[in-house]
Amino acid sequence: MPKQNMEPVAVAQMLTERDYAEATAAVKYFGAPMKRRSIRAAVLLTVAVIAAAFLPISRENRSATGAIWALVILSAAAAAAVRAFQPPKERQDAARWLRSCPLAALPQTATVSPDRAVVENECERMTEYWTEFSVCVETERLIAAAGGQERSLFVVKKEGLPQDEAERLSELMRYAFDGRWYRMPRRKGG
Repeated sequence: MPKQNMEPVAVAQMLTERDYAEATAAVKYFGAPMKRRSIRAAVLLTVAVIAAAFLPISRENRSATGAIWALVILSAAAAAAVRAFQPPKERQDAARWLRSCPLAALPQTATVSPDRAVVENECERMTEYWTEFSVCVETERLIAAAGGQERSLFVVKKEGLPQDEAERLSELMRYAFDGRWYRMPRRKGG
């Protein structure tokens, strides 16, 4: 990607539980695909279908038929549970982490450069270099990067930024994370 305007972008922000939960979900979506609820549910449904394929073979043995039916039902139920309960649990875990780290929830200024970010609040100053991060994901509201030394998740909000600043921030992050930058797909109906 060609360097265009690589001046640092400073963002004054205060992270909320919603921001942190969205950032966590976004980096998990690309950083750990096997933890996606759709993948987990598909694996469990596949187990149910494969088990159901053995039902005609097991007709002569009632105990085997019962065990296969139990596996089919349990796998299908587990798939439904993953689809229903995984997102709320992940949001709760993210909110719990943010509550356990009060410094992360203080008003802060994040200054993003092509090679690093500096996060400052009234109690601390952290410098995080992009080489320490494994993945960066941009959503409609924010940009999140996973893998830092000070904190494992760097979040910068685009909300409230003028359009040109938000575009420059996005360009900086794409440049810094070339090959490790992803755009979160838009959700249907919202």
